[in-house]
Amino acid sequence: MQDKHMWLKTATEGNVISPNEVFGVVITSLYQIEIWAVMWKDLNINVGLYRDDGLAITNATPRDTENIKKEICRIFNNNGLRITIEANKQIIDFLDVTFNLNRSTYQPFTKPNTSLQYVHRESNHPPTTTKNIPAGINKRLSSLSSDKASFDQAAPPYQKALDESGYHYTLKYEPAKTSKRKNRQRNNILWYNPPFSKNTSTNIGHKFLALVDKHFPKDHKLRKIFNRNTIKISYSCMNNTKQIIDNHNKRILTASIQSDDTAATATTIDNNKTCNCRQKNTCPLDGNCLQPSVIYQASVTRKDNNTTETYIGLTENDFKTRYRNHTASFRHAKHRNSTELSKHIWTLKDNNIDHFISWRILSSHSPYNSSTKRCNLCLKEKFLIICRPELSTLNKRNELVSSCRHRSKALLRNN
Repeated sequence: MQDKHMWLKTATEGNVISPNEVFGVVITSLYQIEIWAVMWKDLNINVGLYRDDGLAITNATPRDTENIKKEICRIFNNNGLRITIEANKQIIDFLDVTFNLNRSTYQPFTKPNTSLQYVHRESNHPPTTTKNIPAGINKRLSSLSSDKASFDQAAPPYQKALDESGYHYTLKYEPAKTSKRKNRQRNNILWYNPPFSKNTSTNIGHKFLALVDKHFPKDHKLRKIFNRNTIKISYSCMNNTKQIIDNHNKRILTASIQSDDTAATATTIDNNKTCNCRQKNTCPLDGNCLQPSVIYQASVTRKDNNTTETYIGLTENDFKTRYRNHTASFRHAKHRNSTELSKHIWTLKDNNIDHFISWRILSSHSPYNSSTKRCNLCLKEKFLIICRPELSTLNKRNELVSSCRHRSKALLRNN
């Protein structure tokens, strides 16, 4: 999907949606739930589903199993879909598990010629990360093995990969322990995730927690909110070389696509406009009012004493649209509480104080992206309110805890 347009694979017929894409996962799941719900009522089978893969087991005879297969294919065809089914299998590989009905066993499965690689023990990763890798692999293999024999049969490739990655760990079968899960009370925990690097000799975690103890002692009124039980630290990993190169290539290719699109529409005059004001001398930004995705500042100056109050805002649309909303809140009393800026303007008007407003763009940033889960627009606004308070004297501190207003457009129900 790009700009709400679907891209199809080359030389494909019909509407093809990859089940590994964001929208493809949801659409595939919806189709599976609806279609399999119909089949569960009529067919005597137990089904397990994962995206576009499914596994079913039945006690029917081989002939009845073939009839069930034909019935499933018929239901899919009636819904305009295609499905590939292999029936009467006693041994089957499903996801990362091999099921054997003849012996009533299961064990881990890896595709042929798969090269297993793990993060090296001496790599630039947090020690807790590298320490937990072997134990995590051992636990996973044990959970995917029905008994010790199945574990021992599947373990050698994983043991070899661990040895090549510098780990001194021997994989051994550990049966799953059935323990009653305790319902622990989950407090609201604030996490601090600094990037980890072996080149840094400073114990950042120790110093950070020491700052918490220093600024929030036992007699502090906010001690119940900010303490070592509610503030935790966990190191994060930086991008590896492959990710850095991929991000660089993506950025270059995206810029190239955008430049091609701009060149293709260069003949359209409206796309090149930076201002649509009828009278150019009244433009609030001197001919640049159509800039999108910006952080802007409004400065309100009183004419009686020349004091100035400032307000910072943002908009994902063009600035002109947001500017019209602001001016509407200045004219209509029912909108006087829309923003902190409109509250201040109405306070001046109620006291008959003359004033004038000037506008400027502080910066431009990308809005919420569903891939990175970041909204640089909202983050920059919060940064300016915290670190540059002189630019936002009218803004309130409670704006810092507000959620991103641009995230909702990335939800499937809103598309």
